[in-house]
Amino acid sequence: MRLLLKAEKGVKMSRKKIEEIKNRRFRRIVRYVYQNCPFYRRKFKSAGIDVDKIRSVEDISKLPFTTKQELREAYPLKILCVPKEKVVRIQMSGGTTGQPVIIPYTRKDVEQWKEMMLRAFYIANITSKDVIQITPAFGLWNGGFGFHFAADAINAFVVPIGPGNTRNQLRFMRDFGTTVLCSTASYPLRLLEVAKEMGIDLNELELEKMLLGAEPWTEEMRKIIEREFDVIAYDIPGLTEMGGVGTVGFECPERMGLHMWEDNYIVEVVDPETGEVLDEGEEGEVVYTALNREAMPLIRYRSGEVSAVVSREPCECGIEHMTIRRIRGRTDDMIIYRGVKFYPADVEEILASYGITQYRIVLDSKVIVEFEGDESLVLKLARDFKEFLGFKPKLVALPFGTLERFEGKAKRLVKS
Repeated sequence: MRLLLKAEKGVKMSRKKIEEIKNRRFRRIVRYVYQNCPFYRRKFKSAGIDVDKIRSVEDISKLPFTTKQELREAYPLKILCVPKEKVVRIQMSGGTTGQPVIIPYTRKDVEQWKEMMLRAFYIANITSKDVIQITPAFGLWNGGFGFHFAADAINAFVVPIGPGNTRNQLRFMRDFGTTVLCSTASYPLRLLEVAKEMGIDLNELELEKMLLGAEPWTEEMRKIIEREFDVIAYDIPGLTEMGGVGTVGFECPERMGLHMWEDNYIVEVVDPETGEVLDEGEEGEVVYTALNREAMPLIRYRSGEVSAVVSREPCECGIEHMTIRRIRGRTDDMIIYRGVKFYPADVEEILASYGITQYRIVLDSKVIVEFEGDESLVLKLARDFKEFLGFKPKLVALPFGTLERFEGKAKRLVKS
């Protein structure tokens, strides 16, 4: 109860209080990394930064960016701000190839992660009465742990099943009365298919809510998931470099975007090419500065996520933390074809409006969109692609079950 009250206090913080904490923590974290991390000390000196002249959040644009490549080069612990003895765990970020990115945690960092996740639980009204099934992995990838820390803290019934074995996932949902499902955004689509194969009536399940993340997903896909499962599906952002799933913000029931926890993170949106900070409503790359982490707080970290600031005004739900759009994609997933720039999520939005949930985008000399559905949809889809994206890809209708299924993040984009 005490933890949820603390989460409520963080969620309902006034704008005045947010600004006060944000400025105080920003001044502290800049000096902290300078004093405790040779990496940032060299970086600031190279950029001619006098940390004593960094006095408020308005000075943040004077500081240099931190990139994922720098984190790779810092393997294993070259950006650590504390003695190794204070590290209680590590998690890993990065792609499937190349040098891994290691994110260390102190006990304080783990508690901060849990606290941010509890804010999400508070907004979604998840309590000790819930049965919470956690499908992301428990391992170096941070997926399952954040959900588990928060669920355990409120004494909920936890089913820490992890990824895979979809038939068992459904059996456990039915047999244990799962009310909250935590998963990647595309996994409910796989659950839906397997439930039909098993003859499981989704009305038998006690599911009420889903917390979905780890990959971009569209409003059209949300409609399908909510309709088929009769649940409320929340978008939960988060990246390992900032502490893990659920750390940076959450979506409120108003669904106007993602509320960013500004007392813990400064969030900017910049032009991916120039690094210039963009105005409200302009789409660009999301940049995070961690204000309340201890082992490896990152300053102006270029996340690769694509979004835009929606508003810095209070939301209808009462939350006064800033709102950004749901993540549209990643900068390295942007496709440029015949002068048109788009993301896989833009393709999904069109396909899902026709009930199509299984698709693949193949990039060769042209853009090919393969989908499982009726051939009769091709002309309608071609019309919508031309109208909404400005070009017509090659559309290939496939029989149901043709495309590969995924129990983790769905691989929608194939570059040949």
